[in-house]
Formats: sequence, C-alpha cells, structure tokens
Amino acid sequence: MSETSWYLGFGASETLYGMNQAYRDSLASASEKEQSEKLLALLIQFADECLDQYFLSPIERVKLNNMGQKIVSGGVSAMKKTIHLTLKQVVKKMSKADRAHMADYINSLLKPLRESSRYPTYVAVQITPELRSRLNRAVEQGREQGVDAIVKDYSDALCELVDVALHSYMDKPLGMMKLGMVMNKITSVASDAIRGAAQTVIRKTIPSMSEKEMEGFFDFSESILYPHPA
Repeated sequence: MSETSWYLGFGASETLYGMNQAYRDSLASASEKEQSEKLLALLIQFADECLDQYFLSPIERVKLNNMGQKIVSGGVSAMKKTIHLTLKQVVKKMSKADRAHMADYINSLLKPLRESSRYPTYVAVQITPELRSRLNRAVEQGREQGVDAIVKDYSDALCELVDVALHSYMDKPLGMMKLGMVMNKITSVASDAIRGAAQTVIRKTIPSMSEKEMEGFFDFSESILYPHPA
C-alpha cells in the first residue's frame, strides 16, 4: 500500500494550462525574444492565479467584512506589483538553459490531484505531515471552542503555508537560475517583501473575522489541501 502525502494546491485554469504548453512548445523553435515574452506572461499568470486562489477567492467565498476585504485586497495589490516588477527584471537575465530549467520546474508543479479529462491539472506543492496536523488541530479546536481559542495557532500555521508556497513558487526555482549577485539580491529582497506582506494580511485579517466568517475560512483552508499517493 502506498503512503499518502498532503499537498497545498489549486486547479490550474485553462489559460494557465494552455500558456504552459505554449511556452514549452516555443523552446523548440521560437526566437529568444519570443521565448522570454511567453515565459514572462506565463509566470505573471501563474503568480496572479496563486494570489487569487489563496487570498481573493476566500474573501469572496466567506463574504469577508469590509475592513478585512480592504486589508486583503491592499496586500494582494502590493504583492502583485512586487512580483510583476521582479519577474520582468529576472526574465530579461535568463539564459536559454535557465528558461529550459524553468519550463521543467513549472511542469513539475502540475500534478493530478483529482481525476480530470486533462492532465496535469493542479498546481501543487507538498507540505509536511506536521503542518497538516497543526492546521487540522487548529480548525477542529476553532469549531469546538470558538475563534478566540485558535487565532494565534491558526494564523501561525497559515503563515507557514505561505512560507512553503513562496519557497516552492519563487525561492526554489529562482535559486536554480544563474542570475548573478545583483539579481539574486533583488529576488531575495522581493521574496522577503512578499512574505512579509502575505503574513501581515493573515495576521491582521484572521482576528477581524466573525465566527461565521471563520467557519467559512476553515472550510476554505481545508479545501486547498489534497491527499495524494506519495
């Protein structure tokens, strides 16, 4: 019997799926300029879908209060601005080998977490059993004892999820590139800024939620974790 692992993931849109295929196809025959343009478009789409799925989608789903919506939308706007600017700088510096490595890495994030007419369909990164257990305990305790009992533990676990996602979506792939000291510093500063903004959104938003909003958010945080054979 195979062991089951847990993944943080979301369904890739048809647009993202198609852009990934188009970029991979371009590596065989397109000019370097066209390859760079397709890669930049793909990475921006990828980043936007991550932020939409993990931040904007849940506030619509739980009908978050006005203050919470402002915190989340402001944080997401700042993160998108930083990511887009950084990606434009990074892609310009990528060599042909770097672009090929990036194509393979992005493809490795697409996994069949659910049966689908197309494959692969989910953008997914593995999380540790410990983090999965912490999230599960916080949700169970929150449902039994109320939001106040788990604000810190739940927020800490969500912030760790952000760290896992950011490491897999940004730090790890960019660390594979031969970008030089200056670009490495730029990406490091950007990563820290994005991490800080995401964690600030979480730590400000969670305490502002009502019991009903938190119940909806518990459902959401469970819905983005998927069991899959290791």
